[in-house]
Amino acid sequence: MKFFWVAVLAWLTCYLLIAPLPKAIKLPDFSLPSSGLHKKRNIKFNFEDQLQFLYCIKTQLLAGATQISALQFALTRIDESLLPETRRSISLRSDVYAAMNHDAIEFKFSALGNYGLLMQASAISGASISQSLSNLASSMIQNRTQEQLLSTELASTKATVLVLAGLPIIGSALAMMLGSQSIIWLVTTNVGRVVLASGLCLELLGLFWIKHLLKKALSDPA
Repeated sequence: MKFFWVAVLAWLTCYLLIAPLPKAIKLPDFSLPSSGLHKKRNIKFNFEDQLQFLYCIKTQLLAGATQISALQFALTRIDESLLPETRRSISLRSDVYAAMNHDAIEFKFSALGNYGLLMQASAISGASISQSLSNLASSMIQNRTQEQLLSTELASTKATVLVLAGLPIIGSALAMMLGSQSIIWLVTTNVGRVVLASGLCLELLGLFWIKHLLKKALSDPA
């Protein structure tokens, strides 16, 4: 019986050291079968595509194209399901700036909303926005670099958290191997079960709290 609990504790230790920090439980998504006539593809607008989109607009502006023409050309270079409001506003000749701001929020492409503001300023003043567009792309690259650097620095913190989380289990396993009856007391007595349940709850609460802090650190602006 003693070797059984040692094996269980060793398995839990390995799991905590290898598995990622726990995520919030999310219920599975259920969707009704579609007829295929209105199938919506979930395509992400990643950082590389966003950056290429801006440079495509800048290239067209430098070639002498108008802002709307440059925007239309850039839209043809990405998937047709991306930025639908902007596409619709151009085809209907409606408020393209509001549509760009909507798509910027929908696809988490803040630079698109900023570019819309630059277009408005250029329409009022008649000034060129090529340099401003370059600064906008450079700002995107800088923010991306800072995010990657922060993720690298936090990797060691995550590893330390997992090791510290596994120390109680490692200590309990070593105690059993040395002949201690602490684990038996935890699982066979009422007080021990309360202590064990409390310890597990605090352990999971600590892991969730650390994960929250790490997520907040990654999301905070530089």
